[in-house]
Amino acid sequence: MDLSPARNRGTSLRRSLSGITRVGLLLALCLLLLPSGVTLPAAPAPHSPAPAALASSALTVRERYGIASSHLACYDAQVMEKEFQALQELQAGWVRCTFAWHDLEWQGNDIWTLGSADRAVQEADQRGIRVLGILGGCPSWANGGKEPTYPPTPQNLVHWADYVRTVSARYRGKVAAWEIWNEENIQFWQPQPDPVYYVQLLAIAYEEIRQADPQAKVVMGGMAGVGADFLIEAFEAGALNYVDAVAYHPYADTIGEETDPPEALQWPKEVLSRNLVLAVRDLIWQYEKNRPIELWITELGWSASDSHPTPVDTETQAAYLMRAMINYASTNLDRFMVYSLRDDRDEVNDWCGLMKYDFTPKPSYHYYRTFMEVFGEATSEDAAAVSFSCSRPSTLEAHCFPLPDGSLALAAWKSDNQPDTLSLTVQDPAFSTLAFIDPSSGQRTAAAVSRDAWGRLQLSGVSIGKNPVIMRVGRLRVTSVEPDRAMQNTIWLNLSVEGSGFQEGAQVRLVKGGTTIEAFNVNVVSPQQLTAVAGLFLAEPGSYDLVVTNPDGEEARAEGIFTVTAMCGLGGGAAVLFLGFMLGLATATGYLRRKRPR
Repeated sequence: MDLSPARNRGTSLRRSLSGITRVGLLLALCLLLLPSGVTLPAAPAPHSPAPAALASSALTVRERYGIASSHLACYDAQVMEKEFQALQELQAGWVRCTFAWHDLEWQGNDIWTLGSADRAVQEADQRGIRVLGILGGCPSWANGGKEPTYPPTPQNLVHWADYVRTVSARYRGKVAAWEIWNEENIQFWQPQPDPVYYVQLLAIAYEEIRQADPQAKVVMGGMAGVGADFLIEAFEAGALNYVDAVAYHPYADTIGEETDPPEALQWPKEVLSRNLVLAVRDLIWQYEKNRPIELWITELGWSASDSHPTPVDTETQAAYLMRAMINYASTNLDRFMVYSLRDDRDEVNDWCGLMKYDFTPKPSYHYYRTFMEVFGEATSEDAAAVSFSCSRPSTLEAHCFPLPDGSLALAAWKSDNQPDTLSLTVQDPAFSTLAFIDPSSGQRTAAAVSRDAWGRLQLSGVSIGKNPVIMRVGRLRVTSVEPDRAMQNTIWLNLSVEGSGFQEGAQVRLVKGGTTIEAFNVNVVSPQQLTAVAGLFLAEPGSYDLVVTNPDGEEARAEGIFTVTAMCGLGGGAAVLFLGFMLGLATATGYLRRKRPR
């Protein structure tokens, strides 16, 4: 049985926000009435919220984000290896997978099948990927001969406790968190959702996990949609006494339709999504004020299947996923799990994967990888570092994340998918470079920037729309080089370059038209100074640009900063002899590093 939710998202009525009115979350309800993408100024909370509800996460995006592979712990060794290779390439910090009771103890009480689960946990541990394990899915011998979506009968709760105890103890220290059931507010809890009985199972699981592995987090099973009605009833039954985190699955078509056009049903709904984070945190705070409860999204994705009631194409899937990941990174959401690593084999509505079932990467695979490469080390957003503008600012989504190396990761798009033109100003004049990053490849292209009267970096005329524009702003700058000239008969020359933003592993080259002289023995003395050696023998006389490229792809160019002067004072025969001698010497020493493009 698949504990992941059915992907027929035509059942939106069962996943509504109707319960929000019961706790007076006026902000969320008002947002449902707003046109798509309208950004409201921050409104005061109706009460003094708990500090945990407002604090920025100290974790990096990479530590907060992961990918769901529901059946990972059931695969054979070959398939499992390929999935873990993909997870590593994607730099996933977490993997969410099922340790279903009916898979592990299906033959009868105390008859266990754990080999594949053992292998999955071991592989994740060796690769440094945290595991979010799902506990649930009842075997028929414990629920009266019914399907796994039926919970254990009351007389079999002792066996539920044994299952949770056995699994959590076996993987002590290797499974970071346990999610108790999945989407128990819809058809995955039969014969109908029952918040009170669910809390009984949750309480048993919590106590067993606390005894077996006190460091493991206990997560309430992710709600389909927001599940406000179910959450309220479960909270009233004491659910928050037995969890470290509450989870939900805000698929775009489950959190309220927006105005025309019809395809808006699948829009990422950025403003609404951010405010729902606040709304659910507020709901939690209403019931638990004494200890912090984390908020997780343990599934979110878009199906690219034509059989889905409201499908998107693979390019749109990638764009929407990137937008959602950036948007939630700007909030204090504690964890975010993308659904899913691969398309489902049998359920055609469940083609939310970053890869097809046969492991063929889709555009979303490359977008996820670029997202991690660009934003993975960010911990919080700095909305004041860069100012953005366009002709219709009410639907502009623009985000700025400071990175540990001092650079800024930027993203901008239009929440209504309509074309527009973006301009921006970087507030700190110390920044000197800006590059566009292709989400599909990670390739960087330097942008043509200018400076205003205060020396601030400016960029204008950038086309934006549905697809997010990704940018990196850096401090890399070349201000001087010593010496700044040399004769063309110089075999090698020690250079000292000054500037800012130099990183260990930087490369240096001199460029004149189609001629490039690669420097070697580059040594980054400090972020403000590096040294290198350039071979100038037979270099074409004239002015050269000095270009420094950091390992992350950031590049700075000082135009015409270095000059190669022509040889002089040699007669014809002497020049030929000298030329032959120098050429032989340069070839023997291997220091001739000049390259010409083909």
